[in-house]
Amino acid sequence: MNPRLKSIHSVLKQRGLDGLLVSLPANVSYLTESLSRDAYLLVSLKENIYFTDSRYTEEAKAFLKDNALLRECNGFVFKHIAEAALNLGLEKVGFEERYLPFAEFAKIKECVKGKLNLIPTHSIIEDRRQIKDEQEIAKLKKAARITFMALEHIKKFLIPGVKEIEIVAELERFIRYQGAQGSAFDIIVASGPNSSQPHHLSGARKLKDNEPVLIDLGVNYQGYKSDLTRVLFLGKINILEQKVYDIVLKAQELAIKRIRPGAEMAEIDRVARDYIVAQGYGACFTHNLGHGFGLEIHEAPHISGREASAIKPGMTFTVEPGIYLPGKFGIRIEDMVLITTKGCEVIKWH
Repeated sequence: MNPRLKSIHSVLKQRGLDGLLVSLPANVSYLTESLSRDAYLLVSLKENIYFTDSRYTEEAKAFLKDNALLRECNGFVFKHIAEAALNLGLEKVGFEERYLPFAEFAKIKECVKGKLNLIPTHSIIEDRRQIKDEQEIAKLKKAARITFMALEHIKKFLIPGVKEIEIVAELERFIRYQGAQGSAFDIIVASGPNSSQPHHLSGARKLKDNEPVLIDLGVNYQGYKSDLTRVLFLGKINILEQKVYDIVLKAQELAIKRIRPGAEMAEIDRVARDYIVAQGYGACFTHNLGHGFGLEIHEAPHISGREASAIKPGMTFTVEPGIYLPGKFGIRIEDMVLITTKGCEVIKWH
């Protein structure tokens, strides 16, 4: 059994649970050390059981090894889960309260007929996922490399008259040719005034001369995600755009310099935010400074002014200050960092 599953067994003992039903795909993938699809995982002190249907049994056999038994469920999977838990003699089984839909919870509860207790749990696996191991870091760096390559590739396509959605399509084509499974999220290409919308939905607007183009892209490489934002300019940069760009860049630099093991996440957010406030644009920085990334594009830790948790070696998160002027333009600069024992490494192309 792999170390990740063993660590969950230890948590079960500490919490007085006999088992844990894992339903979030990223958590199932993490515990099985594979890219899991359409599956549930019952982790118990007696046996681990992986539930999926005939579409995925062949690939599951290849990666499960001795980590879990494979249970093929062609039909009512919740009946199989309930029967397995009862056959193992489990009495207290945790479930992921944030990720198991109520309808599925109700079906399992109906099938167990009151013979075991279903206990809501929170962040048991996500807390462990915050610290990346060497294998995960290697995949994240590969994802980052493809992302930087895509950004460099797309520069020659940024010409007046090209539609935002056409830029997105070329990026998606390119990253797949470089070995990614696809984009990590809906790629954002926001030109001109559209860049003032932090999560603009790329559309048919054509790029124009003398305006910014914000590109926010990430790739999915073997289940691991990257996230990078840059603002490029067609033609001339006006005085206000240059001023705002310089403020955002300085805010990011100040925040990155403060990142180190033991620092509070709120402190990192505050450093960047205070600088932007001092420049008169505090109301225009409307989101958190950053977020964790890994098996999910947004995962713990959360780099916000409300998060007092300490930064730890092995964490990976983004640093992405932004200033958005509605109807005019927006500037966001986003990089990915890996926390080391001494500080942090900004994940670059090379």
